[in-house]
Amino acid sequence: MRTQYLSIMFGMSNPAQTLMQIERYIDDGRMEMSEVMASEFTSMLLADKKRAVDSQVMLVKGLRLYCDVLLMRNKAKEGIAIVKILHKERKKLIRILKNNAPEMISKLTPPAEDYRRGGNLLASAGKKGPAMKSYSTCQKLSPNHVVAAYESVAALGPEKKMLGVLLKCCAAAGPVIRSGEIYLLQPENNPSQDAKQILATLKSLNGVHNNQKDEVHSLIQRLEQEIVAIEKGEAVANAKLQSALDSLKPKHDYYDYG
Repeated sequence: MRTQYLSIMFGMSNPAQTLMQIERYIDDGRMEMSEVMASEFTSMLLADKKRAVDSQVMLVKGLRLYCDVLLMRNKAKEGIAIVKILHKERKKLIRILKNNAPEMISKLTPPAEDYRRGGNLLASAGKKGPAMKSYSTCQKLSPNHVVAAYESVAALGPEKKMLGVLLKCCAAAGPVIRSGEIYLLQPENNPSQDAKQILATLKSLNGVHNNQKDEVHSLIQRLEQEIVAIEKGEAVANAKLQSALDSLKPKHDYYDYG
């Protein structure tokens, strides 16, 4: 009866519309309603054992939103069970697409993002070992994923392995860039991370392993210097973009050869 009521009230007969409604509620901070809708939406689709491909796509998207809402509502223990379902249903979706529409696979959210999601839920639930394993799988699937590396250190503290991954990811991401008013580390083919958030977390760490202290200090100095250089106009806001533009310029001005 409750599912039927929600279906009528929120238009759950239109999965795409329902997903957008859940996202709007999240954006508006209506987290309790978001959780209720995500729970009912995913339960309805899971109950349909003969789902079409588009329903499977919607289910996977709904499970991701459900995991995110549970994390934001401090219900990580409940989220751990949902992220396991997410992994299962995502793998099922990929198998279906391999047989029917392989060209669509590259358009899906990368599996690494779900292992990052799982790492955050496990860390929030106090399950350090499984969280590290999930974060590590994310890095294997998507090397130099600076966002996942940052989140792992923010969640787990100066754990030697995870901190080492963050240091490596920051080095690989290249120089700080500015986008609007935000300073970012932007690795290729991966999400970007707020550089000032990394700075604040690194400065707040207590108990850093002795052989990592110098690296942490050097990274703090580097990020601060690059941010200040951009603020003062001593460095371009996006060194990567400038380098790419420079590479397009002709090496000779052929008009000089009259």
